[in-house]
Amino acid sequence: MKLRIVLILIVLALAAGVAYRTSFQEGGSDKKGDGGDRALSVKTVPVAVRDFPRVIELPGTLEAAQQVAIVAQVGGTILQQHVQEGDTVRAGQVLFSLDARPAKARMAQSEATLGGARAEIAEAERKLERLNPLMQSNYISRQEFADAQLALEAVRARAGTARAELEEARLDAQYAQMRTPIDGRVGRISVRAGSLVQAGGEPLTTILAPGALDVRASVAQQDWPELASARAQGKVGAEVFFEADRTARAQGELVFVDAQLDAATGTLPIKVRLKESSPAMLSGQGVQVRLLLGVVPGALVVPEAALQHAQQGTYVYVVRDGKAAVQPVKPMRSLDGEYVVDGELAAGEPVLIEIPQRLKAGSKVKLEGARG
Repeated sequence: MKLRIVLILIVLALAAGVAYRTSFQEGGSDKKGDGGDRALSVKTVPVAVRDFPRVIELPGTLEAAQQVAIVAQVGGTILQQHVQEGDTVRAGQVLFSLDARPAKARMAQSEATLGGARAEIAEAERKLERLNPLMQSNYISRQEFADAQLALEAVRARAGTARAELEEARLDAQYAQMRTPIDGRVGRISVRAGSLVQAGGEPLTTILAPGALDVRASVAQQDWPELASARAQGKVGAEVFFEADRTARAQGELVFVDAQLDAATGTLPIKVRLKESSPAMLSGQGVQVRLLLGVVPGALVVPEAALQHAQQGTYVYVVRDGKAAVQPVKPMRSLDGEYVVDGELAAGEPVLIEIPQRLKAGSKVKLEGARG
């Protein structure tokens, strides 16, 4: 019995000793990891030194390079609409016909007035011819002859007024036939037959010329000096793309810069003409335009993910001698997720793009999945 008890005690003591050793080893392992002797795996990319594009990106709106708003030049009622929205038209083609009867009535009235004035002119000229020899022989006074001359000039003036009124009526009759001045495609039509339109009122429709598109945009006042410098060096190219798709859809060239700053917005209107356009691009569509101003030679380039921000400024973690070091940098410009920075970085030096939670300056690190 005693022997059995002794054996049980020995077994329990051995089990307790094994449990203690296991617990100690596990605890020692955790402390070793927390002590920083183990290097942290980090993802890095090398610092690139290369020419970096200098660009200005702006929101813009597409519009036809040539488009004409069709506005009534005379008031009246639309009798007939000759085209439909989306129709292709040729220069000179009739788009709308207005009621020309009022203009034709004025034409008839002016023609009658002019005919009467011409008859009066003929009579006044004959009278002046009869009076001239009588005045020379002193059979009539000079005053009577001057009165005859004045009457002739007055009737000539009335004839001139009648001619002007007739020409105006003729023009109004012509303007009643509203024609397109250019080849193109009919845009949205805002009126229908029977509508009353006013001279110089809202456009009835817009004719969009086929072919090239323009992009209207505005440059911020602070960006103008850089753009002006680029223009002084030569032509300024451009790329146009949709915000959702950063792939360039068209190439273009800056063709217009307004001569005056918009005081209300602090911007300068510009226009870019596209060399070719994608079928997906339509007049009135919103796009992004990128003005290509040149390059920054030999720039230090890092991905946006490498930049860290603190109250003291912007910095990156760089791997030096197997440890993470903090390197302050100053972002200069960005494009497509990359930044040009100013700082003490060397070409090819690995900078961290994912920061482990326990990382701090001086932590031991090892490169994992480095990308070039």
